[in-house]
Amino acid sequence: MSKRARDMAYRHFNKGVSLIEKGQHEDALEILKQAAEQAKHADSPQIEVAVLQTYADLLFSQGKKEEALERYVKAANIVESEPDYLLPEQRANMFSNMALALENAGRKMEAGDRYAIAAQNYRDLVQKDPSNQSHITNMISTLNNMGALFAETGKYERAFDAFEEALELQEGSDAEKHDDNSNLQKKKIIRENLLNIPLENASEMEKEKYEKLLQLYMEEAEDEGSNSLKVAAILQNSAHILENEGREDAALSKLKEALEIASAFIDNEKEDDSGRKISIGILRDMNRLLEAEEDTQKLMEKYGLILDASRKILASEPENTSYQLNVAFSLDIIGNLLKDSDDIEGAIRNIEEAVDIVVNILQREGDDNNTIHAAVAIIEDMLAFAELKKENESKLDLYRQLGDKIGKTGQDNLELGLISADMCKETGLILAEEKRYSEALENFRKALSIYETVKHATGDDSKMNEVLKNTAKVQFDLGRYDEALISYMELIKSGETDRDIKDNIDIILLELEKKADHTGDVDFIAKEYDRILEIRAELLGIIPDLEGRNAGRMKEIQGKKADIMVAMGQLMDALKLYEQIQEDEDSGRYIPKIIKLLEKMEMSASNKQIDKKLETLEFLLSKYNALAEKYPDNIQILVNKASVIDGIAYTLSEKGETEESGYMCNYALEAYSELAALEPENMYPVERIAALNTRLAELAVGAGIANEAEKRFLTSLETYRNLMNADPSNVEYELDHAGVLDGMGAFFLNAGMYGEAKKSYENALRSYAAIMDQNPENKTYRSYVTITLENLGYVLELMGRKDDANWMYESAKRIEEGN
Repeated sequence: MSKRARDMAYRHFNKGVSLIEKGQHEDALEILKQAAEQAKHADSPQIEVAVLQTYADLLFSQGKKEEALERYVKAANIVESEPDYLLPEQRANMFSNMALALENAGRKMEAGDRYAIAAQNYRDLVQKDPSNQSHITNMISTLNNMGALFAETGKYERAFDAFEEALELQEGSDAEKHDDNSNLQKKKIIRENLLNIPLENASEMEKEKYEKLLQLYMEEAEDEGSNSLKVAAILQNSAHILENEGREDAALSKLKEALEIASAFIDNEKEDDSGRKISIGILRDMNRLLEAEEDTQKLMEKYGLILDASRKILASEPENTSYQLNVAFSLDIIGNLLKDSDDIEGAIRNIEEAVDIVVNILQREGDDNNTIHAAVAIIEDMLAFAELKKENESKLDLYRQLGDKIGKTGQDNLELGLISADMCKETGLILAEEKRYSEALENFRKALSIYETVKHATGDDSKMNEVLKNTAKVQFDLGRYDEALISYMELIKSGETDRDIKDNIDIILLELEKKADHTGDVDFIAKEYDRILEIRAELLGIIPDLEGRNAGRMKEIQGKKADIMVAMGQLMDALKLYEQIQEDEDSGRYIPKIIKLLEKMEMSASNKQIDKKLETLEFLLSKYNALAEKYPDNIQILVNKASVIDGIAYTLSEKGETEESGYMCNYALEAYSELAALEPENMYPVERIAALNTRLAELAVGAGIANEAEKRFLTSLETYRNLMNADPSNVEYELDHAGVLDGMGAFFLNAGMYGEAKKSYENALRSYAAIMDQNPENKTYRSYVTITLENLGYVLELMGRKDDANWMYESAKRIEEGN
């Protein structure tokens, strides 16, 4: 079986080779496939390796590299143990092809090893027969492929050796064939591959190899011209050497030259990425060298160059995040240098632009840590400038701009959120200092919200108490005592026991007591007192009450439970109690409560029957008379006394007791006149004086006292005119003034004084019409105009002016219909 298999394998192998020579490759593949199957069962490694090698070479030439690789591996396993099974040329060719197949499959380390075997086999062949151009050509190709693989995988020294050997072989071959264009082309390819080794990596090789490579670069650069990127690369590498020798200034000079060339290349070759790449490398080198520089002027100059170059690179690819960050960092550094030179405005302009760049990046790529760290660093630099601003408004503008820029990004990122919180805190402090409390509170609340989030996320609450103190103080200054009390109690419970905190809590509790005193809601008062007592008891358990102030207030609250009587509607009893306490204290302390209670009784009297109402008002007048005698400077007593007298006069008028009503109107007039003298800026007493004169005029008309009526009307008109002059926008004053004119018109009409009546109605009409023009949709105003037009028409009719009268009637009708 073994012998037959060998014979069949050998026969098919020879037939396959024959078919290959005839160019019948598809038939050859089929025959060699059979030969390979038979060789596998034959006991002859020599035949098997010959079949596999030939079969694999054919598959490889047909582009079937994976199938070829499978056969090469099997053949290689045999040959590596028995090299003589294949001729040297076959071994060299097989391992070279196998290396290409391995490289194609991504198995680059194995490919490198096979290239090395192939190259060594070709060396042996060339050494035996130096004139064999076929061996030389194959060896050059193998070395070139091997060098390219090593360069790709970062093995630059081995790549250099391979390319150099290939180039020497090619140059020797060219010497014999000067006119062979294909050989010249191969030499060019090898040279380009050699020059493609990055110089920054080449510098890690042995000095002799590096210098040789550098010389090649120089020759290539001279051929291409002074603007070649290779010149820029040479200058950059020269800078590396100078830097290693400690000559930083010279290195920077070289880098500057290199940057100018690379920048020019970017301008001329906008679509070519190589200019940008080398420029980035040069900028990185410059930044590194400038880290130790202390000369501000020199730094400004160099970073100006870096910024210009960074902008140019960015302009060539505006959406590139790395390029955007390069510009931002350069702007930030220049901004800080300008700050050191006291050019604050210039510094802020640069860093503001840097902030805009990083914020725009964050809005696109909010979850990129590198961008976030860059943004935080630049924004923190921007914040540092706020302290250099002398005017608060300038600081606020800066914080506001930064806050707007950070925006939602600050809500999604903890680091930026903390910056936002710090800005809110600083903004709040400035606003509070300027007494813009509502705005300050809004900012403190934002800061607290973020710090709360940080506390939950990290457990760090170090910044909360400071903001909480400021929040409580602003709430306190705004009079938002319930909110301030919650904040202050939170501080107390956390261990903050500053005197200011304790004092403000006490003030708030006192205010809450006052609020409870004035509600009139029994349930609310009871609950509020209980709440205040509970808080004060809690304070006693936390803070030593060395002055006894807290305990004293607790006793005071308990004593004030008598106030509940007012809320329960026991007004007369409450009044007696207040008067008794006031008499015992004699400090005027309870006068405000007595006044409030009397006011409440006055209000409740309005709902009573007329006799009961009059009885209550007369009782109140007696009380106010007594109070006014004892406290003549108390304006509220005088105001309330006048109001009660006014109410009595009106009630008597309702009862038909005209004479008594007139007497009380004059009494009220005296009271309001006294108030007007005491408070000349207060319009209310003047308004009541005008109204009372109108009422007295009407009473005089009813009593038939014409002179008195006219005198009162005129006094009322003059008073209303004074009111309108003092407050021109007050429509009520204008309406009352027009009403008096209307009343005078009726008075003159009844007296038969048609001319005077006409004049009064016309004046009234002008006032009503002016008011209606301001609010034409107001039906009440239209009705005033309509009635006055009808009255004026009636007067004109009586005067014999029927056409004019009819016009007035028609006008009244049109206005009434809304036309």
